[in-house]
Amino acid sequence: MSPRTTTRTGERAAALAAHEARALVAALAIAPGEPAGVHEARKSLRRLRSLLALARSALGKEAVDPVDDELRALTKSLSALRDGQVVLDTAQRMARDAGTSDEATNWEALLALLSRQQEHRLAEALRDDPGFVRRQALAHRQAERLRQLPWHRLHGGDLRNALARSVQRQERAQATALASGRVDDLHAWRRRSRRLRMQLAAFRKLRVRRQVHGHPLAVAPRHIAELVDQLGLLQDLALLQQALVTLEQAQARAIPVAKRRRTAIHSPIHPLT
Repeated sequence: MSPRTTTRTGERAAALAAHEARALVAALAIAPGEPAGVHEARKSLRRLRSLLALARSALGKEAVDPVDDELRALTKSLSALRDGQVVLDTAQRMARDAGTSDEATNWEALLALLSRQQEHRLAEALRDDPGFVRRQALAHRQAERLRQLPWHRLHGGDLRNALARSVQRQERAQATALASGRVDDLHAWRRRSRRLRMQLAAFRKLRVRRQVHGHPLAVAPRHIAELVDQLGLLQDLALLQQALVTLEQAQARAIPVAKRRRTAIHSPIHPLT
């Protein structure tokens, strides 16, 4: 591969990282007043970390890991808010799908409690970081560190080698989850699958051929996207169940109908083959 092609690949990767860093800052700016801001910020963070994972070998772990560590910490700082919103959104869907008036009444009562919990989480987050100014400043710093990474070292072969490793990790996580059925393993399967999906999207944006060990990727990106969505539904229901258990421990009332409905799954999961 010629130096010119190598430079173009690195330039595209640097531009993609800069774009996601700007999107992250913009999402954090609206996050205090708009729940979608937290969701968009976490998506930008995951895309950045997925790109860094692809480039880590070429750019050097000593350069990449400190940036990735900061991005991971920022992602974690938004987890409680995002999980709380997921629980609320899932409960709202369950309320809309209620089969009886009693069930609907139960869900409406739960929604009020879950809404207050989410308001409390946001208030706590804003007390710790008013307006998310500290998080925005951190995002600006990481954007500058991303800009300074040695992107000129990156070429398509590095990306394809990293993709092969990502495919292997996804396959191992899938095998483990299917064998155990444990929630933690299902969550790990989803994380690996989601990262693979984002990396394949990055390949398209970078205009690099999607290959593993010299052969085209056997699984279509849309199949991976479908798998991530199916696993996401499972995780959403698990988060809702966990939230309801917490409420049951704190509240005197029983909610038998809601308990039955919260484990409903509308479609089977189709593993990658």
